[in-house]
Amino acid sequence: MPSPVAGKGVVVLSAGYPAKIAMAIKPGGSGDVSGSPQILWTYAKGTAYVPSPILYGDYVYLVTDKGLLTCLDARTGEVKYEGVRPPTNATFMASPVAFEGKILLFSEDGDTHVIKAGPQHEVLRTNPLGEPIQASPAISQGSLFIRGGQHLYRIKRPAKS
Repeated sequence: MPSPVAGKGVVVLSAGYPAKIAMAIKPGGSGDVSGSPQILWTYAKGTAYVPSPILYGDYVYLVTDKGLLTCLDARTGEVKYEGVRPPTNATFMASPVAFEGKILLFSEDGDTHVIKAGPQHEVLRTNPLGEPIQASPAISQGSLFIRGGQHLYRIKRPAKS
């Protein structure tokens, strides 16, 4: 179910069932590229059945259905950190989004975990919404849109003074 992501000269694909695997493919190949130089790297854990990976800056972030977070170098697949968990145990169906140097993870318990983007894992904060989040959020024109179990929320970036 995860969607592929592309950027930095790679296309990243992932699957969480039946096998857990993520791989980066160099665009421009044709036909079956298995075993060819088009496959830049593979990573055989840390993927999800539902949430898609996210490519932000130089890194690919994978989040499992149970909330384990892994950061890989997008071009080389080098592991920067793997299998770290947000402060609360939860399940995840929403795909992460990135905004202003942060990765946002949304749990089915209704918590938004704000992770500092980059090769060092750092949880900046956790914000409870008070209702389940299963849909992937959207970002548009400085606003974050979150569909909870009962409401649609718009969180707008404050105007700069």
